[in-house]
Amino acid sequence: MAATTHYDLAVLGAGSAGYWAAKTGAKLGAKTALVDPGPLGGLCILRGCMPSKALLRSSEVLHLAQHAHEVGVLVKDVGYDFAKIMERKAHWVEEFAKYRREGILSQNGFDFIHAPGKFIDAHTLQVGDRHITASKIVIATGSVVHVPEVPGLRDVGYITSDEALSLEKPPASMLVLGGGVIALELGQFYHRLGVKVTFVLRGERILTNEDDDVALAMQKCLEDEGITIVNHALMERFELRNGKKVMHVLRHNQCTELEADEIMLTLGRQPNTAPLGLENAGLEVHPFVLPVNEHMQTARPHIYAAGDVTGRHYIVHIAIQEGIHAATHALGKQLEPIDYRLMAWAIFSDPNVARVGLSERECRKREIPYVVGTYPFDDQGKALVANLTKGFVKVVAHAHTGEILGACVVGAEGGDLIHEMIVAMNFRATCQQFLEIPHLHPTLSEIWLEPVEECEAQRASQPAGATA
Repeated sequence: MAATTHYDLAVLGAGSAGYWAAKTGAKLGAKTALVDPGPLGGLCILRGCMPSKALLRSSEVLHLAQHAHEVGVLVKDVGYDFAKIMERKAHWVEEFAKYRREGILSQNGFDFIHAPGKFIDAHTLQVGDRHITASKIVIATGSVVHVPEVPGLRDVGYITSDEALSLEKPPASMLVLGGGVIALELGQFYHRLGVKVTFVLRGERILTNEDDDVALAMQKCLEDEGITIVNHALMERFELRNGKKVMHVLRHNQCTELEADEIMLTLGRQPNTAPLGLENAGLEVHPFVLPVNEHMQTARPHIYAAGDVTGRHYIVHIAIQEGIHAATHALGKQLEPIDYRLMAWAIFSDPNVARVGLSERECRKREIPYVVGTYPFDDQGKALVANLTKGFVKVVAHAHTGEILGACVVGAEGGDLIHEMIVAMNFRATCQQFLEIPHLHPTLSEIWLEPVEECEAQRASQPAGATA
């Protein structure tokens, strides 16, 4: 075995969090190693954000063409070429991955080790056929799909989001297990290609972490489009029958069967830590989370974790922020803890769902006095003439100070519209300050003025401390 090389900082994983952690370490003058077995690019580029959005664009254009008559445009013989859709997706994945590979392999000031990494002890890593040591280590190995242990599931077979992004042809029918981000995006994609899609939910509705009005508005959009949603369904077992995959569920104390040609699992993800030998570093292995403190330190203070591997936030810009913070703190720089006040995310279904900051539910849980304002797209000028009338926007503000605490949109271009509220919250704008900002007419962005004005009116009319 080759001689051991010592590093100031070693980073496991070259996705968004790891890549930026390594770049930060090198920028700060530390001898840094980035360790990854490949393929290079990270979940977002290879099997997440970019391929899914490429596919969604295809189904969106197809849907627009099919409904063009609603705005007076007649389109004949609307169809799609599934192979071409997948070819286009693969092209852009390769382009983005190539850019990331070039970034990793170029002169960034760190050593890139193209091999799997595993802890030998708290400061020693086996990387390929050699060992390296490091004073500080950042774990950024991402996440993997969570597969539940249900009798018969592995026998009948299933696909995850990974396979759903690369099928050779769409199935005739599909059971989508789950009601989160991946379910909404890929379930709707396949539905719009003519697949008979059924969402199977354990609980009452989709998007279980969101306020009821948000989740139910999106759920109605999906049902209106023709997607079937089966709730309160507890998985019992699976079997193959006459070429179909049959799911036995317990629903309202009654045994029910659901069947389809394919099953897609979208029941969440979990930290990708199994290959790392964490126990050799004195770290306890948890199935769904790798615990870290406010500075991304694990139970062993010299070992940090950032991004999806922590099991907390599966969001690219958060992973980058955490990777930078972890490397900076590890190298002795004094930092304030990461401020998650501006936590923002979006689901690129149609309509989009996007949120920043606190929801009503979170305000109640934290006992924060708040007011709330909403406004529908079907009463907004630009939305009406553009035929983009699904959904609504919502703003939550502090009942005493008027500071905007959170905002949500279920509607067209929601992933872009939410940025205005992110900026406002970044500067801790009050409702009154927001109302002083000019908005172009006619634009979708104008819609934010309505719920903000409603919040301010409620503040003026309600006793201090009242909640919606």
